[in-house]
Amino acid sequence: MSTGTQPAARRDFAGLWASYGLSSLADGLVVIVLPLTALDLTSSPGLVAGVKWAQTLPYVLCTLAIGILIDRAERSRLILRAHVLRAVALVLLALALAGDVAPLPLLYVVAFLLGTAELVADLTTTSVLPAMVPQDRLDGANARLESARSSLNEFVGPPLGGLLVAIGAITATLSMAGLYLVAAGAVLLLLRGSYDPRDRTEADGERREETATAARPRLRDELTEGLHYLRRQPVLWNLAIMVCVMAATWSAWSAVLVLYAVTPGPMGLSGTGYGLLLTTLALGGVLGSLTAGRVRKVLGTRNLLAIDVVTGIVMLAVPALTAQVWSVAAVTFLGGVGSGLWNVTVVTLRQQLIPDALLGRVSSASRLIGWGGMPLGAALAGVLSQLVGPRLVFALGALACALLLFPFFRTIREETIEEAKRQRAAHRQ
Repeated sequence: MSTGTQPAARRDFAGLWASYGLSSLADGLVVIVLPLTALDLTSSPGLVAGVKWAQTLPYVLCTLAIGILIDRAERSRLILRAHVLRAVALVLLALALAGDVAPLPLLYVVAFLLGTAELVADLTTTSVLPAMVPQDRLDGANARLESARSSLNEFVGPPLGGLLVAIGAITATLSMAGLYLVAAGAVLLLLRGSYDPRDRTEADGERREETATAARPRLRDELTEGLHYLRRQPVLWNLAIMVCVMAATWSAWSAVLVLYAVTPGPMGLSGTGYGLLLTTLALGGVLGSLTAGRVRKVLGTRNLLAIDVVTGIVMLAVPALTAQVWSVAAVTFLGGVGSGLWNVTVVTLRQQLIPDALLGRVSSASRLIGWGGMPLGAALAGVLSQLVGPRLVFALGALACALLLFPFFRTIREETIEEAKRQRAAHRQ
């Protein structure tokens, strides 16, 4: 693992940041370009929605396996290969579109590959960061990564994707491939350190076995080790459960908001107006990300995390009470602020509480539990919205987040966080 000089570490982080930002921009284009490309191939709403399903399927099928891979391989090379895989898949899709031979199943395959590679790149990026940045600077480093993701993925990517699709699907597809290749170039040119978790290091007090002599454990044993570590850490385990509930409510909110906001919905917005409404979420996310470290120092970790729960309650509750555009936009912005604060802080906590050799597996298990609520929330929202309308979806989501406050204040305390840090320091591989 890299233990290089400070200038080398700064260069490596610059490469990681550039790579993450460029790939986040490309990911933002994917959200718009792939569904619109599907719409050119079929008029079936279900088949068009199948593109998003194929892209998110790896979150359930592949997350744990990717965690094992991250803890077995040189991590900077994994990021590089993930970017290259996405570029190759998109070039093949562009060739099929150019030859007018792009069947819908090919689009599903490409969406699945993009989702898998995104998981690899994102999980590996958060796993490699603690080896690159000192513990006391993780908040700031994560804030820079999260603000880049929020601004490029959610603010710049979707409108740019719409513009590129207007020019042509092939142009849009090749543009995404080009961004992933440039992101791969940033890794190749700037990330010069070695970030292999199997290497022996004394930097964090953990014992490593030399890979040349160590017997590789079975996949089942590696997976079990990561899951057991997560389950034995009350802070990490309870945060994963909380993320599951909040992800379900956010997924429900996003699934029906378009019905509530766009004409003939009660807010009466145009498609452009709806896009501007979602922009407030991205702007709030950038602000929350950039201020997370300072807010954490002033309020403490527990109170900062509570802010996100409260802003989530408000964001969900207000549209259940009113369709006034500026009120909904204001609380959507607040929801983005809370989300940015939460994302930076929880990622930093994982990096501080999980031994480096287990980062991939424990982080992937946490993400699997957390994101597991998303499809359930969207499905329930669709059923309830069909039966009684979206207002009840918002109200029930706000209630679910409010109920989280009771276990939150009981289990997430500063002393339990400090105890978890001591357990991490005492852990030996």
